[in-house]
Amino acid sequence: MTAWHSIRLVAAREIKERGRSKPFLITSVITALLVIGIIVLPGFFSDDTETYQIGSVGSGNRQIIQTAVALGNANDEEDAPPSIEIEEVEFSTREQAEEALADGDVDVVLVDGTELIVEREGGVFADTGPVGLLQQGAGAITLESIIAESGEPAEAVIEAMTSESLETTFLVESDDDTDVASVVAYFGLLLLYMAIILYGTWILTGVTEEKSNRVVEVIISTIRPWQLLAGKIIGIGTLALIQFGGTILIAFVGIQVFGEFDIPSIPPESLINLIIWFILGFLLYSVLFGAAGSLVGRVEDAQSAAMPMTIFSVIGFFAGFAVLNDADGFVALLTTFVPFTAPFTVPIRVSLNAIPFWQYLLSVGITLAAIYLAIRVAGRIYAGGILRTGKRTKLREAWRSG
Repeated sequence: MTAWHSIRLVAAREIKERGRSKPFLITSVITALLVIGIIVLPGFFSDDTETYQIGSVGSGNRQIIQTAVALGNANDEEDAPPSIEIEEVEFSTREQAEEALADGDVDVVLVDGTELIVEREGGVFADTGPVGLLQQGAGAITLESIIAESGEPAEAVIEAMTSESLETTFLVESDDDTDVASVVAYFGLLLLYMAIILYGTWILTGVTEEKSNRVVEVIISTIRPWQLLAGKIIGIGTLALIQFGGTILIAFVGIQVFGEFDIPSIPPESLINLIIWFILGFLLYSVLFGAAGSLVGRVEDAQSAAMPMTIFSVIGFFAGFAVLNDADGFVALLTTFVPFTAPFTVPIRVSLNAIPFWQYLLSVGITLAAIYLAIRVAGRIYAGGILRTGKRTKLREAWRSG
């Protein structure tokens, strides 16, 4: 029997046995129900009133804001709560207002009834939300002036209704592709962290269970320990990714059917890059979880054995947030070349166009080398620790016996 045939048999056994087990089926159903509930239930309990904070500088703003609120609530039922509320936050200077806008304290800034300051071009509120409402409010006021004072013809009225009456200034020019890619990278960061924490433990406990119930002693007589480890990682990992992918698919369909926001189109290169690093990260951590499981004597001790991998994944997760804020800084550069953190940070740097191609290739090479080294080391630890039952095996003992 070839090595690959042995690995494939172990992987198929894991998928078959665990895929039809009650814990797997129950967790799959519960996870699906939770995802659907998270998407659907907020719509039944949430307040439909949208509240915006509008920064105000100078004079001539109050009438535009009041008109915008009236237009936003024009179609509401008589006894229903208002759909739109606007809170006016006054500032003495333009600089103070821009600082508050950059800090997220206000949504937009209205200046002297003639200009809007928006944080980012093409952002969340572009053409809708407070920007659209204020443009409509200013347009309605202009229309009233045209009709009341000059009696302009219908062409002038139509132009006033369809044009933007307020000049718009953006603090940051937006790149739509970069914005979408950043969102994709953020959710990729979150998904990888969840997959490592949830399903890495699956692999660890799966190895520990067979060791504790002595089944492994029978299996190990026919195949080599590293083949058993590889098969278990592939089998349990595949099953975990199937459940994980199914959960994401359910969430995607639920958002499309019941959600209150649209999912933006994802650039293919961003999605491919995310998948590559998700696989690399999951594979690296899965090998380490499997090796850790071979050192544990009882299932109850599995969580303590998972602590090192959990710490590394937490460091990578928070490093990803640091890179989101500074994609060219020291933390970004350092974590790019550390295998345990690269799967979390490199996709973000790619999405922000902040990583040279040579750094990307070098990071991939280092991570692949780390995976290979981890497989070799984990195989030896697994061989030395898998037959030691009754108590936790020390790493040094397993290494010497492997």
